[in-house]
Amino acid sequence: MTRQSFYSKSRIKAQVGFTLVELVVALGLGLIITGAALQLFTSGIINTRLQQAGSELQDSGVFGLDYIARDIRLANYGNINQPALTDVVPYAGVVLTSGSSTSNLPFSISNAVSTTNSGVSNVNESKSDQLVIQFLAPNDMVNCEGLLVFAGDYIIQRYFLRQDTSGGATDYALVCDANKPKANRGDVTGWPKLATDIQDFNGAGEVIMPRVDQVQFLLGTKTTTTFAYYTFDQYLAAAKAARTAVPAQSVPRVVSIKMSVLVRSKDDTKNNYIDPGQPLQFSNGTVTPKDTKTKYLRREYNTIVSLRNGLGEKI
Repeated sequence: MTRQSFYSKSRIKAQVGFTLVELVVALGLGLIITGAALQLFTSGIINTRLQQAGSELQDSGVFGLDYIARDIRLANYGNINQPALTDVVPYAGVVLTSGSSTSNLPFSISNAVSTTNSGVSNVNESKSDQLVIQFLAPNDMVNCEGLLVFAGDYIIQRYFLRQDTSGGATDYALVCDANKPKANRGDVTGWPKLATDIQDFNGAGEVIMPRVDQVQFLLGTKTTTTFAYYTFDQYLAAAKAARTAVPAQSVPRVVSIKMSVLVRSKDDTKNNYIDPGQPLQFSNGTVTPKDTKTKYLRREYNTIVSLRNGLGEKI
């Protein structure tokens, strides 16, 4: 064998590569491994979004409800002369009526700031509720808008849904609006004497819970024989029927408030197990979100607050 032929064969042997079959097998295995890795990565992102959404809901729902419940527990504080809560008791903790001596508030306030069930919501079946409460500050404190009030000052607060412009055109937030305290200590001590004591009580309010699609307040009521939950309109009708009945019946007394909120996540979870068009169980019925495309995680939170002096016992 000559030296030239030897080197030629060596060069040919060094240039031998993969066969077509080997390349196809290698590509197939690579695609399988890459697909599995992408699937794990995608699943991880979706699970992370779902966990983050659940954490957001818990922060907003649990802590938000607890904050509001602490305020509602103050409703009726200071009203010890007529502690049984009805729609005609002056300065009752829940403001259902206004404008006359036989109402919860002797001054007229517009329907926009009264306890009502005609507010905005992000569900198709019903409107949201607005709760108005009043009390005397038990000590130096801040109201729901963060303003300082002093012990004995009159406080009126309302909780309602409004559009939350910081979140987007379709976002609603549960907010609280309160009357503005007077500048000098003691100026509004005790129940208001003039309508001007209720000033700046028609503002945008402070956000308590973001991304709330629906809120409902039910009045827990008691007569001598029965306990029942009513919407605001149902309660007013039941109270009127009891007074006009022959013989007259006991007017149901408001002893508690049941609060229900439907909270949603901030971002789309992209989770295929979430069907935004399906009805959701909420309070005493079902609701359907207006947005039937975005896969938000939604959750209902409830709390029941017993009202101070709600049983009508003089203390």
